[in-house]
Amino acid sequence: MARIITADEVVKLVPDGATVLVVPMPSEEVYPAFHRAYEATGSPKDLTFVWAAGLGPFSTERKGMNHFAYPGMTKRIIAGHIGLNHEMMKIIALNQVEAYCIPQGVLAQMYRDISAGRPGMISRVGLGTFVDPRLEGGKLNERTRACEDLVSVVTIDGKEMLFYRAFKSDVGIIRGTTADPEGNISLEDEAIGMESLEGAMAVKNTGGFVIAQVERISDTPIKPHHVGIPGIFVDYIVVAASRQAHPHSLFVEHDPSYTGEIRVDLENDLQAMPLGMEKVLCRRACLELHPGNKVNLGIGIPMGVAQVAHEEGMLSTLTLNTEVGVLGGLPQGGRNFGPAKNPSAFLRQSIMFDFYDGGGLDAACLGMAQVDREGNVNVSKIGPKVIGAGGFINITQSTKKVVFCGEFSAAGSDIAVEDGKVVIRAEGRVAKFVEKVEQVTFSARMAIENGHEIIYVTERCVLELRPEGLVLTEIAPGLDLQTDVLDRMGFSPIVSPELKVMDPRIFAAAPMGICG
Repeated sequence: MARIITADEVVKLVPDGATVLVVPMPSEEVYPAFHRAYEATGSPKDLTFVWAAGLGPFSTERKGMNHFAYPGMTKRIIAGHIGLNHEMMKIIALNQVEAYCIPQGVLAQMYRDISAGRPGMISRVGLGTFVDPRLEGGKLNERTRACEDLVSVVTIDGKEMLFYRAFKSDVGIIRGTTADPEGNISLEDEAIGMESLEGAMAVKNTGGFVIAQVERISDTPIKPHHVGIPGIFVDYIVVAASRQAHPHSLFVEHDPSYTGEIRVDLENDLQAMPLGMEKVLCRRACLELHPGNKVNLGIGIPMGVAQVAHEEGMLSTLTLNTEVGVLGGLPQGGRNFGPAKNPSAFLRQSIMFDFYDGGGLDAACLGMAQVDREGNVNVSKIGPKVIGAGGFINITQSTKKVVFCGEFSAAGSDIAVEDGKVVIRAEGRVAKFVEKVEQVTFSARMAIENGHEIIYVTERCVLELRPEGLVLTEIAPGLDLQTDVLDRMGFSPIVSPELKVMDPRIFAAAPMGICG
């Protein structure tokens, strides 16, 4: 039977040197207790923290995983995504902790292998990327180079695969809405699916204990079909003292449209995007989508594709989804990436990645920080900033059509659309098309082997990945191919003999009319 306890009391039970598996939901009752205890007593220390998805807060504020960003308290990090938590990024960059990146979907799925007592997980996800041990093995800093490998290459039926080694967890932190007298947890007021059940089972079956933060306690049993995490997988229950400690996200305290409690008119959330560089990118990407498509939109500029689809009367024909387990509705963008307004269903994150890895997505629109001669894409490491892959590797490696969307150059570019043409007012200081990416998050070689359609969309041009190389197929109206495009790239792409001007509708004020 689970015991109700305070956050400060339960953290005292965490032993030094423990591996702590965190299901990264905004559990701001439990997480702060770790740094309070460490600052006061120096324990718990030498911890390994494991989490799959990124959480935020996109700053150095002590929220989310930043609560654990103390050298000494944290010895090692194994995570899918780090870049939303700037204090964590800093201690990795300074070599103050050991740090590994495992693809978000692999970690969420691997909890099931750990629960079942299997030695690890075998997957093609990650081949040819920086998590492949023949490149970097997912090791994120110099301190980790001498540490053991968590990933190895195996061959099954003549095909290369990656083997991700299982690990033992001593403590698990999960989150739910209501706990009943038997310790069962329901999820009726949670904004995302995640992998709380899989995480709890992995911890319990390897001898650890599980802490569940909840919003409330019920005196009556939860109906069996409404139980998200059975009480047999929960040891301690911490009740949040306020809604602020148990918000829907780190940026929205409570929105009932995230849980399906209410449905809202999305017109207010989908105002027309002003005509500029971002709209040009999103319009061109939207031309690659078709009614009935199941589509994942990445964080940043690609989220604007939903706005364009709405303007074109196309949004209701698409099924948008996010990797954290939200199906349908309007995924939220910016810092609040993850939840969706008016979702149609919630899946556990591991199951969502099963769907992705099996090729269930028709298309994905994702960002790009660097692209190289071969067509490889980097989004996981920019200079000293260690960001991690998140779901990017799973999604790009398994989706039938991937549309990378990003500005042609970064840091200070000023691009306008005037009279149906692109006008370059100021060049960006940082080239995004480079001879060799700093880190391979997307492997062009694997995409070619898998026969996937890969398109790179910028406000100046469009390129396609083909077996013969990266081919420039379209140029924006008003630009000179040599001076505005080729001279600004770190390599020379193949220029298609059928090079054409991008669709003029993309650069006009009126809707494109792509639905008739």
